[in-house]
Amino acid sequence: MRRTLLIGAALVLLLGGCRNETQNQLRRQLQEFTSATMYVTLYSLDGTVIYEGDVDGKVTRASATVANSNEAASGSYIYWFDKRGVYHQSDLPYLVTSSPQGQSEAPSPTPETPAPESGSESTPGD
Repeated sequence: MRRTLLIGAALVLLLGGCRNETQNQLRRQLQEFTSATMYVTLYSLDGTVIYEGDVDGKVTRASATVANSNEAASGSYIYWFDKRGVYHQSDLPYLVTSSPQGQSEAPSPTPETPAPESGSESTPGD
């Protein structure tokens, strides 16, 4: 037990001392190792879901600056490939998760065991 705590504390200290990019690389390696499927959900500016889909690999966030003769415009966007190899790019609000959002996370209810019919009750030990 103590050894597990020491290993856990060492990992926390190690990851805490890593740069963001190093932490991201470690998370991606863990994701690839566990073969976790990732999902992305895009939202309109009013919060309505406009796209849900799976991700092949990772979702990358990038920023761009475009300079005209008198002004510069900058912004950020995300891009990813889906399982079919189709490229997607968006500058809308998003959520990336390992759980599909369109499905309930609660397990589906199971049918209850039917009650015994009257007259056919059994006693324990029969």
